[in-house]
Amino acid sequence: MTRTLDMGLVLEGGGLRGNYTAGVLDAFLDERILFPYVIGVSAGAGMGCSYVSGQRGRNLEILRRFHGDPRYLSLRNLVVTGSLFGMDFVFHQIPNSLIPFDWNYFVESPARFITVCTDCETGRAEYFEKNPENGAEDFYTVLEASSSMPYVAPMVSYNGKKYLDGAIADAIPLEKAVSEGFLRNVVVLTNPAGYRKKQEFHPPDRLFYFGRKKLAEALKTRVERYNRSLHLVEAEEQAGRAIVVRPSKDLNVSRIEKNREKLERLYELGYADAEKIIKNI
Repeated sequence: MTRTLDMGLVLEGGGLRGNYTAGVLDAFLDERILFPYVIGVSAGAGMGCSYVSGQRGRNLEILRRFHGDPRYLSLRNLVVTGSLFGMDFVFHQIPNSLIPFDWNYFVESPARFITVCTDCETGRAEYFEKNPENGAEDFYTVLEASSSMPYVAPMVSYNGKKYLDGAIADAIPLEKAVSEGFLRNVVVLTNPAGYRKKQEFHPPDRLFYFGRKKLAEALKTRVERYNRSLHLVEAEEQAGRAIVVRPSKDLNVSRIEKNREKLERLYELGYADAEKIIKNI
């Protein structure tokens, strides 16, 4: 019997560190736990949609079949398409034919599903809710936009606008979930406790985003805003309004991790960590 909880589910991104989230979500599916509100950023959205579509193990299958495939992640992709990840392969070929995404189950699920993207004109977050009328291809394009990391992926066109990685503007959208009326939330992070993002190198604006001053400013301030989001998560956790699932061990996995065995261990860690907190949920 499915148990629908009166809580929101907030999913951070993190590139291939999102395989931790995949493990967490499969543990929830095994316990038949459903959240009425799911909001994901970048890899969090990519993993989260398979959770809402009820496809237990789908994300792990993608990892096992395609990690190491140059169509999935390679320098060749960067040279040919401007993106390290093969965006057409990941967000169109895989869900349409190779490991099909159950679009019908997804849209019929009572759970709301929101994907976070960054508007390249304003530098602000936009939130796209699943909409059966728009169709699967529109949804895949939004997922692609949310996962298009700055500097190593091109901007994605959607509805007359350009978008990039949702993590630029709202990496941990807990505040959005609260504003939607979900005062209690489960938050899945992809870095261990105590983590804080360090300042990053930014190429000169003229090389990448010339004329997009607000996007450039958002990129330069995202570390500070990300760390503020972590403070909010920790404050909500201490107040008893948030249950946080985060890696209990630091497996030193990067966003573009090349070692598949490490990624599988990260998935298993996510599953095990989720099992420990399910009783609290």
